[in-house]
Amino acid sequence: MPRILGLLALWLVVALIAVFGDWDVMYHLAYGLLLLGLAAYAWAQVNVRHTFFRRQPRALRSQVGMPFDERLELENRSWLPKTWIEIVDRSTLPGHSISRALALGPRGRRLATVRSVCRQRGRFRLGPVDLVSGDPLGLFQAWRRVAGEQTVIVYPAIVDLPAFGSLPGELTGGAVQGERVHFTTPNASSIRDYQPGDAYSRIHWRSTARTGRLMVKEFELDPFSDLWLVLDLDREVQAGRGPESTEEYAVTAAAALANHFLNQHRAVGLITQGQLLAPDRGPRQLNKVLELLAVVRATSSTSLDELLISEDGRFSRRSSVVVITATTEEQWVRQCRSLVNRGVSASAVLLEAGTFGGAPGSIFLVAALAAASIPTYLVKRGESLAVALSRPSTFAPHPVR
Repeated sequence: MPRILGLLALWLVVALIAVFGDWDVMYHLAYGLLLLGLAAYAWAQVNVRHTFFRRQPRALRSQVGMPFDERLELENRSWLPKTWIEIVDRSTLPGHSISRALALGPRGRRLATVRSVCRQRGRFRLGPVDLVSGDPLGLFQAWRRVAGEQTVIVYPAIVDLPAFGSLPGELTGGAVQGERVHFTTPNASSIRDYQPGDAYSRIHWRSTARTGRLMVKEFELDPFSDLWLVLDLDREVQAGRGPESTEEYAVTAAAALANHFLNQHRAVGLITQGQLLAPDRGPRQLNKVLELLAVVRATSSTSLDELLISEDGRFSRRSSVVVITATTEEQWVRQCRSLVNRGVSASAVLLEAGTFGGAPGSIFLVAALAAASIPTYLVKRGESLAVALSRPSTFAPHPVR
């Protein structure tokens, strides 16, 4: 802008001298300055209007600690060189930007790969992208939007757990219930003759070959009970900031537990303040859990005690509940004791808020959980989750079923 004003002031001075002094040289100079300004403006516009840009992210899903890659392509489709052109990226993905300034020759083309490491979970905006350029004299600047917005979701990191909540030699989930069902479960109990309407996928081919007639498998009710992860995101009980906060540790613990139990073919559900994911199995359920955990935040004022009371009806006999919390309050322990009395298996993953700063110790809560025979896993700041969740810190006579 200052250069444009300077050129305009110079042109006015030259034009006034030419008019009042009737100097031919000044007339020519005034026309020359006017043409120079118009040419500079046209040059800046051509730079941004005859340039092709494309960004290609390798994937729009990533995880904390994993790389995020993009392939960039910038092409000059005019015969004019672009001495200066700037890519302005307005993405919100932390630590990732493709903004840069470069030059392109006539019909020139640039390819580049940008890689960054995802450091924060969440849903982020990728783009929009503007191209900014100008003329060689720096008089004018022009911009054009060349790419819109895309959504990138960064999942929390997944920690592989060697074990959680079972005693050596015990079958996770309890005994087979002995109830025949018409649908397929992991527990095949017997075989019988094929009947019209039976699915071909249930045919037991080895028995069919041995007997000479079609035989199908019968299934019993899955002995693995539903497992509920209760993630406490009450904002009043959180401590620490950023990655070193109880909120992030709790979310990472929930992701690790969901991955651990889903790999054991358990039906896993997730409950938190304002969010509910019904129990299910398989990789699709893990994706759903990670999608939810990527965006949840500790913004609720609902206490853990209130959350457990409101969702009490979802926990049936033989189901398991794992509570993940940073609270130091003890009221919710009574609700867990009530669940245990109904035949629900309860465990607690307790984030030691005192190690994250600005929070009281949890020794009385640990004692209350021990008195209620609820296995408790203590997680401290800087401690490995795989180690902290591999063995309960307090003994209880029953494992997670």
